[in-house]
Amino acid sequence: MKKKAVVGTIAIVALLLMSSITYLLLGDRDAYKYHTGLGSGLAISKDDQHIAFSYFNNGSSAIYTARQDGTDVKRVSNPDQVYHSNPQFSSDGRKILYLSRNKDRIQSLYTANVDGTNPKKLSDNSQHISGAVFSDDSETIFFSSMPAEESLKSEGETKEGFDLFSVKIDGSGMQQLTDRDFYTMESLIFSAEKKEIIFKDFDDINAFDLEDQRVYTSDLHGKMPNDVFNLTLSPERNAVAYTMVAGESKENSLYEYELFYQDLQNGEKKRLTDLNTSVVSPQFFNEENEILFLAYINWPGEPEEYTLRTVNLETKKLEELTLDMPELQPSNFVMKAIDYSVNSWTVGLLYTVLFMLITVYVFPARVFLPSFISLSIGMLTIVASIIVAATVDPWAGIGVGMLATGVLACTIVQFIFAFGLKLYKKGAK
Repeated sequence: MKKKAVVGTIAIVALLLMSSITYLLLGDRDAYKYHTGLGSGLAISKDDQHIAFSYFNNGSSAIYTARQDGTDVKRVSNPDQVYHSNPQFSSDGRKILYLSRNKDRIQSLYTANVDGTNPKKLSDNSQHISGAVFSDDSETIFFSSMPAEESLKSEGETKEGFDLFSVKIDGSGMQQLTDRDFYTMESLIFSAEKKEIIFKDFDDINAFDLEDQRVYTSDLHGKMPNDVFNLTLSPERNAVAYTMVAGESKENSLYEYELFYQDLQNGEKKRLTDLNTSVVSPQFFNEENEILFLAYINWPGEPEEYTLRTVNLETKKLEELTLDMPELQPSNFVMKAIDYSVNSWTVGLLYTVLFMLITVYVFPARVFLPSFISLSIGMLTIVASIIVAATVDPWAGIGVGMLATGVLACTIVQFIFAFGLKLYKKGAK
């Protein structure tokens, strides 16, 4: 009877293991599928009266606007199985642009009236857009783009990079402005004073001259540290804000990114935050002496969870901005619980329990046999990782190698369990 109970338990655990593996392989493993909370990207209108942001509601990410104090929140985009993010206001306050990311992680460029009406797609499916910015007259949009098929390739396989493009607000007159294949093209800034587009490519801060139609090293490059991120410019203050790795976190495996401010006239720098996390999307208020930003509170976890905060440039006083969000869709609790409970740890636990039960079933005659079978599976997986890395994709090979490491770790536990059973048998005798 005892053997029958063990066999029945083995069958149940084996079924749960196969179901979990199938769910991991075939299921939609998007971390944001049931997420509710702030998304990436912020914008402030020219008159400081409104802010724009993206917000997830049970896995659907739309663009919202609100008053400066977080009230009067309105949804201004309607995503359909895509994620909307990275909003920007036009200088005249009449238009808004944003990026729409599909399931393949390809991002397209959209514009709409500031109230969300008349949405218009400006880029086609052959382009992957990483960032965009309005011109000072609100008639032109400048954006960074690379071929969509290239963005889907693994690192090291891509043959083309990002370049700068422009398009009129009505979608006409699209032009490719550079042909340099930049590896990254981040923190796009339109400088009305110098008639240039400033952008980052790794540690370089470059500029594209709109009159001479050429790329050169920006004047900002020599005035700032090399390893800056989320760069933004305030022409009114002749100052920049950016994030950078905090000095005290450089000794740790997990870098923390704090917010810094720099006066471009006298070169004076100061640190504005000490949040021990990652600060992203800083935006200057044009009339207020503050910066609006997102604090990535579960850095570097997924889905990314943000709080919206402001910091005073003089006092460094931090305040959290509460958004008066409209009624949101209820979360699918059951599916969310299943999605979060089925993961690599679940599979590892079920795999270990399965072989432990088999060990109990064959005990005492062949107590170590299941452990040796598991060891063989682990070794074969290591060989498979080498073959995959050499013939298919190095990153896929690393993934298979991590699987092999997990199998071998479970095998060690199984050997310890089998050895314990054997000692128990001897003690009973």
